[in-house]
Amino acid sequence: MRKIFRVLSVAIIFVVSGLTHAHEGHNHLPVTMKKAVDIALETARTASEEAQPALGLKQLDDSWAALPVEAARIHENVHGYYIVSVKNAARNKTLYVKILLDGQITGANFSGKFDKETPAHTTH
Repeated sequence: MRKIFRVLSVAIIFVVSGLTHAHEGHNHLPVTMKKAVDIALETARTASEEAQPALGLKQLDDSWAALPVEAARIHENVHGYYIVSVKNAARNKTLYVKILLDGQITGANFSGKFDKETPAHTTH
């Protein structure tokens, strides 16, 4: 009886710890193109509130805060990451955001050129 109780206790601990780990806000599934677009728009909005030095991005003006979904699109779909362009027609500028398939943002700039070995900085 004790052995069964121990086995069940261990099994319950594994299940609970597994569920806890799965709900820590980390999505282990690959990011979809739609999610990558959402992440890029959120990055532009956040950068309009404050600089994002980890991404190499200075604070953007308020015109980046309320861009429509149509302003963002997949610029490149490369093995292992997306580069999403976010066009701000009011400023005639396009912000490019590099997003790994696990949701990490590894950089943002206005040139669209990124190092292949850019380290991950931000998680979404």
